[in-house]
Amino acid sequence: MDRSWMSEPRSSTQFLKGLGEFLDLECKNNANGAGEIRCICVKCAHGVWITRDNAIEHIICNGISEGYHSEHLQVCKEVAQVGIWGRQEKGTPHNHWYFRLENNQRLKKISIDHGDLIFSLKFTTEDGKGCLHESEKAGGWNGGHQECEVTFDSEEEIIGISGTVGVSTGEYPGYTIISSLSFITNKKTHGPFGQATGTPFDVPWNRGSFAGFYGLAGYYIDGIGVYLKASQETARVGLWGTECGNGPQYRWSFCLERNHKLTKITIGIEDMISSLMFTSEDCMGSVHVSKKAGGYNDASTISEINLAWDEEIIGIEGTYGLSAGSSGVKKISSLSFVTNKRNHGPFGCATGIGFTVPWSKGSFAGFYGTANYYIDGIGVYLRPTI
Repeated sequence: MDRSWMSEPRSSTQFLKGLGEFLDLECKNNANGAGEIRCICVKCAHGVWITRDNAIEHIICNGISEGYHSEHLQVCKEVAQVGIWGRQEKGTPHNHWYFRLENNQRLKKISIDHGDLIFSLKFTTEDGKGCLHESEKAGGWNGGHQECEVTFDSEEEIIGISGTVGVSTGEYPGYTIISSLSFITNKKTHGPFGQATGTPFDVPWNRGSFAGFYGLAGYYIDGIGVYLKASQETARVGLWGTECGNGPQYRWSFCLERNHKLTKITIGIEDMISSLMFTSEDCMGSVHVSKKAGGYNDASTISEINLAWDEEIIGIEGTYGLSAGSSGVKKISSLSFVTNKRNHGPFGCATGIGFTVPWSKGSFAGFYGTANYYIDGIGVYLRPTI
């Protein structure tokens, strides 16, 4: 977007036209559930949520916040953050690390130093001219035991990771760390590297979505998350459960419209999760109820989650397995919805394979999956935040 209008007089046609276009994009891409945007005037300094009309008044009267340069105006975000698994908060001796895949580059190699845990990671990319680019090493302050290399062929790309979160022993004991990692591609699974002890995690995504990794590290790799590119306006993470099949209502989708806020989740429960239904509210106060996903037969128990006006979902947890009398199709057996306020759940019976999916605040855009008599699979729509 052309930002030359920012240097024009605030009463000029150029400034008013540019401001209007900028605020239109802000409302489309960055508005909260009430339809408000962050004000960039001198007094608010991007710290106050207000309506578009009030933002115009503030900016014309007060001017744009000093030091608010054009690189801060990220109106066209591209990447969603999924995770972190492992340690999530910085502390001594931990530091942030990240690896972002640049445009027109492909991931060629991952160097992994491991033993009974993951000591360090390093990434090598190749650009369109065949030049190699090597990232800084993440972790490994205390060296490692065994370095392995995963080399990807020209048509191979990462479509998921899996691993375990454990606790370090030995010279630096007691830290939450990544104890094992596997990299899943469209060709094969590389790994596991490290020792698969602790709490497992499994994160699949669509082909073409991978954009990099990030996390915390010091002596070891303490935490890892994933950057995913958005297709259209959202990135898709998952599925957990059964991905394909036949039957009534088999594919379902709920995508939260811009300027809508999720206010209620209705959950049908039998021996597994039977159905899901979502209620949202737009900025005018109108209520919108989704179609029911699953529940081809009526559920024996109905539970409701009512979300506060300042509450949003920042993760889900659950399990999937076989239901009684199942013909081999895995179904979602339990679900919990994690918000910035509390953990709602678990609903259902926590049996089978577990999954945990956290994401950045402001990312949630909806759910999708497969269903008929039960909710057979679930995935998450996330909006880009960076």
